[in-house]
Amino acid sequence: MAAQQGFDLLRTGAAAVLAAGLISAAAALAAGTAVPHLPSGVPDFSSANMGWASNGVEFLPMPGARFKPVSNDPAHPYCGNRIRPECGNQFSEPVADTSNPILQPWVAAQMKQTNAQILAGKPSFEAMSRCWPGGVPGMMLFTAEPAYFLQTPAEVTIVYTRGQNIRHVYMNVPHTKNPPLTWLGESVGHYDGDELVIDTIGLNDKTFVDWYHTPHSTRLHVIERYRLIDGGKRMQGIVTVDDPGAFTAEWSALHYFNRNNLPISNSEYVCAENNDAGTNYFHEDYAPIPEARAPDF
Repeated sequence: MAAQQGFDLLRTGAAAVLAAGLISAAAALAAGTAVPHLPSGVPDFSSANMGWASNGVEFLPMPGARFKPVSNDPAHPYCGNRIRPECGNQFSEPVADTSNPILQPWVAAQMKQTNAQILAGKPSFEAMSRCWPGGVPGMMLFTAEPAYFLQTPAEVTIVYTRGQNIRHVYMNVPHTKNPPLTWLGESVGHYDGDELVIDTIGLNDKTFVDWYHTPHSTRLHVIERYRLIDGGKRMQGIVTVDDPGAFTAEWSALHYFNRNNLPISNSEYVCAENNDAGTNYFHEDYAPIPEARAPDF
């Protein structure tokens, strides 16, 4: 009974904090002059309980940076699901520019093989289209469904409605020693002024860094910096990637997100039940849906 009462008090207190935060966020957005903040003074990434939708599927280069993220091969413009004249008014798959100097030889060689398969007609396999977690920083690039930031003093929880992936960012604590390798890694964070800084290690090597199938090693270390812009209507993300096992140098990139007006309760996404591994597009041998081989309790 005591434990239940304690839980009820915690839930009531959390609801009060959230309500106060939403009121202050709504007031700031109505004024249109400043980004919203929680009563504690930190930026409010919940933005009146709205989500954040990626503004594109590619990382953008940092202005003036020496090293840039992987982009498309100039001979093969990437138009994604948009029909554009530069793609011959056809859909085009992502074909990577493997001459990027950040790529170690084994990475470039693997990506050249992927390019050859795509140019030969094989569909491009994107992780989350087959129910695989997108990884870090790849999760930033999925545009179909919004992500939601749930903030408490001890933790920021990011809920990705694409497949209901959840990241736990533990605030103001160091990394554990030798964390296990997982799809989304171990993330710790802190606020730096109006920026939310997330530091992630412990990532397995089963994901891609981007939509160009850029692989990485288990030495991958990612730092994300998020801040609200345009009065809280948009969010800027800066990602810094350091992986001595896959890249020749540390590199950074920009990405942007638009405020989404769908409450989280209206944004469910069911993946596995809506995919068929036997179809021509997603063949089992090429892009299988992950499944447990034995019960996991």
